[in-house]
Amino acid sequence: MELQLPFNFTASVLLLSFIFFIVKEWKKSNSLEKKKLPPGPWRLPFIGHLHHIVGSLPHHSLRDLSKKYGPLMHLKFGEVSTIVVSSPKVAKEVLKTVDPRLR
Repeated sequence: MELQLPFNFTASVLLLSFIFFIVKEWKKSNSLEKKKLPPGPWRLPFIGHLHHIVGSLPHHSLRDLSKKYGPLMHLKFGEVSTIVVSSPKVAKEVLKTVDPRLR
């Protein structure tokens, strides 16, 4: 009977931690979707889109992703959300319209 109590307590703490993490990630993903981010590939928890970059040279991977998703993509590297611009024309437009101080 004494061994059962610590196991139940540990299992309860782990379950509550897991539920808290899932709710936190769900709220984060919903807030990002409301911002109308550019398209991007599917991502994994914790590492984001890093699995799309690993395996070949990063600039080759980004080139291939831009062929599929366009010159403006949203990628998440770990917890860092990134907008990737892969076209000079789009980069010029972004720098003009986003912030005049960036010209």
